[in-house]
Amino acid sequence: MTEESMRLADTLSDRIAAIERQVGSHSYHAGPWAQVVKEVRALPIAERRSLAETLSRVSRELHQRSGRAKISVRVGYLAEVALAIAGAMVLALGVRHQSNSLVVVSAVIWTIAFQPLIKVAVGYLLGVRYEYAYLYGIEPRFKLCFGQYLAQPRYARLLLHLSGTIGSPIGAWLPTLFVDPSLRIGIYACWGLFWTVVAINLAGFVAVLTGVRSRIGSIRLRDSSGGAAALELREALEI
Repeated sequence: MTEESMRLADTLSDRIAAIERQVGSHSYHAGPWAQVVKEVRALPIAERRSLAETLSRVSRELHQRSGRAKISVRVGYLAEVALAIAGAMVLALGVRHQSNSLVVVSAVIWTIAFQPLIKVAVGYLLGVRYEYAYLYGIEPRFKLCFGQYLAQPRYARLLLHLSGTIGSPIGAWLPTLFVDPSLRIGIYACWGLFWTVVAINLAGFVAVLTGVRSRIGSIRLRDSSGGAAALELREALEI
């Protein structure tokens, strides 16, 4: 650590502590946390690691203000595995009974299940851990140990988010490998779903990378896997 970066880390630690006190007293308003995170991202990896535990704790406290119901990471992941298995069973029935509808249903199920299954697995391989699972609308999500995530090298953070963009397209496409070509409606629907999720991921990536848009309604694009990957790339390129 350089003396300057150590001083900056100490200053940021004080600011994070102030935010935590405000969260505890229910007096926090949006803004300071985003600025602190932006400055932490610019620190050398050693300083980011020194702040990791505190960042994770305050991030968790901020996130839990939403009141979302949550479950353990293990239960959440097993639920996604069960959902993927259910998708396979529906697909098997669709193939057996030559049902376009069941094939499409299996693609939808796998589109939902494969994204978190792949992203969480890649996260663990890269050294990123998760705190709990929760629902964001109807979409299952897993809360990162945020400080630990920020302490990773940028390439690892970029790979993590890119892995989150491939699960849904894979889930939409995979059923087409198992169905009879005569089920054209089901196959076309799977490809339609595939290109839809690819377009959504690409739109979020391009919008954040170019700075054209940061939100669609109340949804922050940077919270999507494509948007988060673009943010990491944008900062790396110092756009």
